[in-house]
Amino acid sequence: MAEPIAAHSDASNPDDDSYDNEGSYTTSIASSITEYKYEHGRRYHAYQEGRYVLPNDEEEQNRMDLQYHAMRLTYGDKPFFAPVEKDLKRVLDVGTGTGIWVEDVYGIDLSPIQPRWSAPNVKYQVDDVEQPWTFPTSHFDLIHTRIMLGSLRDWPLFFTQSLKHIRPGGYVECQEISVEARTDDNTLPESSALTAWCKNQEEAMQKIGMELVVTGDKIKKQMLDAGFVDVEVKEFKIPIGQWAKDRRMREIGAFQLVAMLEGIGGLTMALWTRFLGWKKEDVEDELVKVRREMQSKSVHSYWPTYVVYGRKPVEQDGGP
Repeated sequence: MAEPIAAHSDASNPDDDSYDNEGSYTTSIASSITEYKYEHGRRYHAYQEGRYVLPNDEEEQNRMDLQYHAMRLTYGDKPFFAPVEKDLKRVLDVGTGTGIWVEDVYGIDLSPIQPRWSAPNVKYQVDDVEQPWTFPTSHFDLIHTRIMLGSLRDWPLFFTQSLKHIRPGGYVECQEISVEARTDDNTLPESSALTAWCKNQEEAMQKIGMELVVTGDKIKKQMLDAGFVDVEVKEFKIPIGQWAKDRRMREIGAFQLVAMLEGIGGLTMALWTRFLGWKKEDVEDELVKVRREMQSKSVHSYWPTYVVYGRKPVEQDGGP
């Protein structure tokens, strides 16, 4: 279990209670999938329209990169934790996003927002991972996901397909943030705007068959049920804001806070207006409260974060 995060001595000062402002199912990248859709001034993907409810415009891409940096720092610069061989040859990054971290990787995503130019050993593909896969079986050394809650509807299917396409002895690894703001010292207000935001996000996602709240043990069980072995769970905490005593945690919190302050509109607007019946103006008013709470140094909130990986059995394990 992740250790409690100690708050900095200045983090509860009531006189300084805020931060500074700051023919197949596979489709190659082509014009037909870059005909984006627009709503409330934000841009959304066109390929498999509606499957993914967050924007894919530059503002959202900046949020994704800030979030990636917060996670990278949390993990001590490790792109993955699975004990794979050093000479990885085939890696599939599912939901690759902006492709900021990929190296020796095959990245797939619903949105064509990856770099136009990349290294010869990196290939991007616009695809829907919940359709039948066109990759060779027993092919990948590692299949990797990061923050796919709110993107995948059928996790058991994903793990079943992963097992089929990973070579014997290869790994699947999932890195997920559970969208349920917590504190170790009960500093979330009784009528917390951030807590209410998390609940609304989860309610809206459930209406379209997805979830944002998860535990490492739930992911572990799904991997085991699919047939993976040696499944391990690692727990982390990502602070929201610079309230932590530890310098590294303050840096992580700074990236996470900016990611949320700048990106929360995109995370919220489509979900609440499409599925909860909110008006755009009411969403914006509510987000003012959420931003204010996240900026409060007296609120020591964080996201529970999990890394779960498992190995495909080899013949001597009695597996496929």
